[in-house]
This record gives sequence, structure tokens and C-alpha cells, in this order.
Amino acid sequence: MAILGRFIIEMMGAPPEHIEKTLKGYIEKLKNAGLQVTKEQYAKPEKPPEVKLWSVFVELEAKFKDLAELMGFCFDAMPSSVEIIEPEQLTLGAKDLGDFLNDLQARLHQTDMTIKTLRAQQKLLDQNAVTIFHNFVRSLLKGKAQSCDELARQVGIKPTELQPFLDSLLQGNKIVREGDVYKLRSAA
Repeated sequence: MAILGRFIIEMMGAPPEHIEKTLKGYIEKLKNAGLQVTKEQYAKPEKPPEVKLWSVFVELEAKFKDLAELMGFCFDAMPSSVEIIEPEQLTLGAKDLGDFLNDLQARLHQTDMTIKTLRAQQKLLDQNAVTIFHNFVRSLLKGKAQSCDELARQVGIKPTELQPFLDSLLQGNKIVREGDVYKLRSAA
């Protein structure tokens, strides 16, 4: 049973010409992969004042040979809106429902693993960045004792943003504070 649906696919990015071109290229790729598009209408890119990225979308009408093909499209293209135009009634057999739920679960597990992997990578990157930053501050203090303001100017961040790093180095006994200046801890 053929299914006709209306879908909205959105993208965000910059500059606006790039996301327009990227969205059109993406839809062409879907069509080349077999998506039967019967209508497509592109909106002009918009940029809400509080957001730095541009947003663009396309409204598509597309035909699918069956529910499985429609579900596959929805999983892959992730439209922000789905409207079934015809048929008015759909019957879903137990096998089709089971296949759909298994596919949904597999994709959810895959997404969960991706998120966990990205979080672990982000944590490692954050730890490495803090270590590099600490080493940079310690390197600056090798030459002479300096105030938070002096260090902040050399590092290129505000003193209020630098202070937590200095506090961390103090707690780790890597530097000492004498009045308003910081210096390397003497090797014992």
C-alpha cells in the first residue's frame, strides 16, 4: 500500500547561502537514493535575533511503497514534522510493529552509545585543556611572581575567569600566593 506524506526538514548554520545549498544538496541525495518526491518547497533562510545561526527548511511531499520505507525515511532524514496525506487508515501487522520497535530500539541504543562516547571524549579533552592551561600559567610564573591581572593579560582571559585556575593550582600545591602575587612553589 502506497503512502503519501508531507514532511518538513530543517537545517541550521551559517552563512545563509551555505545552508540553502547544503539543504538542496541533501534533498538531491535523498532523491538519488530513491525517495519519490512529488513536491518540494524551500523557505528563505531566517535568523532569529537571539540566535547566531540561520535556519532554513524545505516542505516535501513524498511517496513510499510501504510503512517500512516511510519509517526508514523518518529515522534517516529526521523530519521535524510528519503528516500522512493518504491513505486515511493504516493497518500495522504484528510483524511490522515488531520490526519497527526493534529498529527503534537499535537506533536508540546506537544513539545512547554515541552520546556516552562523546561525553567521555569531551571529559578527556577538558582534562587535557586544563592541564595545558595549568602548565602555561606555571611557565609564566617561572620568570617572576605575578598578580592575577598580569597573568590574565598574558593568557588572554579576564582575571575572574583565570582565578579558578589559580585556585586549583594553589590547592594542588603547584603555586603559592604571597599577598597579591603568585609564584611557583619551591621544590623541596
